[in-house]
Amino acid sequence: MGIWTRPGVWRSLGTCSLALALGALVFVVAAHTPAAASDQPHVDATTSWTVYHGNALGTGADLSGVTFSPPNHAWTSPVLDGQVYGEPLEATGRVYVATENDTIYALAANTGAVLWFKHVATPVPSSGSGNLLPCGDINPTVGITGTPVVDVGRGEIFAVADVDAGGVPAHVLYGLNMYSGVTMMTQAVDPPGQHPPAILQRTGLNLSGGNVVFGYGGNDGDCSTYSGWVVSVPEGGGAPGYYQAVPIGNDGAVWMGGAAPEVDGAGNIWFATGNGTHSSSYDNSDSVIELSPGLALKQLFAPTTWQSDNQNDLDLGSSAPALLSNGTALQVGKSSIAYLLNQSNLGGISSPPQISACGSDSDGGDAITGTVVYVPCGSGLEAIQTSPLGVAWQTSSGAHGPPITAGGLVWSIGGSTLYGLNPANGQALEQVSVGGQANHFPTPSVGDGLLLAPNSDQVVAFYGSAGLPGPPSPPPPAPPNSSYWLVASDGGIFSFGNAQFYGSTGGLVLNRPVVGMAATSSGNGYWFVASDGGIFNYGGASFFGSEGGKPLNAPIVSMAATPDGGGYWEVASDGGIFSFGDAKFNGSEGGKPLNKPIVGMASTHDGLGYWLVASDGGIFSFGDAGFHGSSGATTLNKPVVGMAATQDGLGYWLVASDGGIFSYGDAQFHGSTGALALSRPVVGLATTRSGGGYWLVASDGGIFAYGDAQFGGSMGGIPLNRPVVGMASAS
Repeated sequence: MGIWTRPGVWRSLGTCSLALALGALVFVVAAHTPAAASDQPHVDATTSWTVYHGNALGTGADLSGVTFSPPNHAWTSPVLDGQVYGEPLEATGRVYVATENDTIYALAANTGAVLWFKHVATPVPSSGSGNLLPCGDINPTVGITGTPVVDVGRGEIFAVADVDAGGVPAHVLYGLNMYSGVTMMTQAVDPPGQHPPAILQRTGLNLSGGNVVFGYGGNDGDCSTYSGWVVSVPEGGGAPGYYQAVPIGNDGAVWMGGAAPEVDGAGNIWFATGNGTHSSSYDNSDSVIELSPGLALKQLFAPTTWQSDNQNDLDLGSSAPALLSNGTALQVGKSSIAYLLNQSNLGGISSPPQISACGSDSDGGDAITGTVVYVPCGSGLEAIQTSPLGVAWQTSSGAHGPPITAGGLVWSIGGSTLYGLNPANGQALEQVSVGGQANHFPTPSVGDGLLLAPNSDQVVAFYGSAGLPGPPSPPPPAPPNSSYWLVASDGGIFSFGNAQFYGSTGGLVLNRPVVGMAATSSGNGYWFVASDGGIFNYGGASFFGSEGGKPLNAPIVSMAATPDGGGYWEVASDGGIFSFGDAKFNGSEGGKPLNKPIVGMASTHDGLGYWLVASDGGIFSFGDAGFHGSSGATTLNKPVVGMAATQDGLGYWLVASDGGIFSYGDAQFHGSTGALALSRPVVGLATTRSGGGYWLVASDGGIFAYGDAQFGGSMGGIPLNRPVVGMASAS
């Protein structure tokens, strides 16, 4: 199994029925009936939570003004397919959560119902005889551990999955359409020279200047040989950038208890490293580090005690630096010391102002209000005042998880309880049960007027003064001429743009492979045909009959639908025609000698005729289909594989397997791949409604768009169960 890279790839998954089934299991309980904010826009940054601790700086502050006194139970999600280690995110009325089974879910913020889910890969076994990891404390599998990140502007959610790549762990960044779960990008992100089983992608993900940023550390136990890393990957896919914190084998994990690297207003990236294995020479372990957007080291801080910290497993980087608006930064790790730093001059190896703090490990992200930092201490959440530097309080409530602030309270999870603390003294003013935790450092979030808390394998939502949110916002319209379907030989359907998924045979055993497809003129359904003439219809595409189960002289190779969607033709490789519904039989080549086999067909604009095309480009016209030329007498570099007609029926295009285009009549040439080296052969084409452009599709699902045809995504670079064999345009 390979790991793949290609910018801008999309993929569709037929999970609707299972999603609906899961959605039916949602259990909704409310203390009293709230008003639904049906006109709430869902996209205001003050009501969304798209990254670990709410914003690029990780301040953990909800700015919506919604209060949760008391927190009223709104819903509990269905049981998800794996353990939850990340923080729930929210945008556009959708709650996003990922599992250790390499699955990403989108839940409706108003009900908790599953809108879609995507199982992106096979997770890595981490226990038992199939264990592929040298150590660790996440089991039975390691999948998506770090909190994903959502880019609402792109309409995309990103997550890094630990993948079982044929018995070898690998790490892959996935970008999914946030409205549909369609895969838009995959990118291999294992650092160079690093043994992949030795590292864990534990930090949350963040965004910096069009790049996805995240860190790597080791598995629990610090076994094997690894280095702490920071990775930056273009959101559209492409070669990752890597910053190696320390030499491989010296540890220096970038893990921060699950917190994300922080990104300041200039795009600079801030993080802390864990302890290293060496004490003889400083190697950037046990440090706070600032990188440029391009991952160049700008400055760092390490305590003068870094050697003893390394020797005693006292990670400075067990938590993230707290970047305050007054230009200071607070860092607390496992050494029970809080360091107050100057953001503009971190000081290198030095001894800045410091106090005793926590009395135990600090793990995860902080919350910041003004000059006060709320620190997640294992012995109880602690409030540290930075001006002047001192401990304001430590709670005795049991709350110790990474905190956030919302509605005038500090919220933190301890055990199976979500606490709302008085920010003045740490007293617990609110507490509600959320269930047991798998994550060692669980953290709540706030989005769309909901207070969200993860438990072991669910999300629990509470509403406050804003009531329940309205239904999820509809996805934005796709650009014109960017919607189409691809079909694979197993009947798997891949939909792009606004093309809706209506069903497929991707999970069924077929008598014969699928060889082509056609769509209704309104785009509300599609058919595809197998080589035995079997027809499969979905959505608004009706079944009018088929040749399935009947003896054929030659296999079916293509189909075409009548313009009104009331019928269709099938064509065999010997030119035999089979008509169904209002599709009229106007003649065929069946029983006649052909120089080359028929490979495709197209209907005229009124449905009263059709063309057949052979692999040598020979054209056969029937009914009112006019002959406008052919390549039958021309020596071709590669065989013709399909055709399409202009909207007025006065011309047509032929396409060869190398992507060469031959245009006749009023069909205009807009470009081709005839002179390019392709990864896989072209297998078909489809035209835009205007006829001012066309798409070519290769057997790997790669799409090439010309004229007014817009690129809406492709399957290129993504492993397929079976090759793509055709496509159709969605009007």
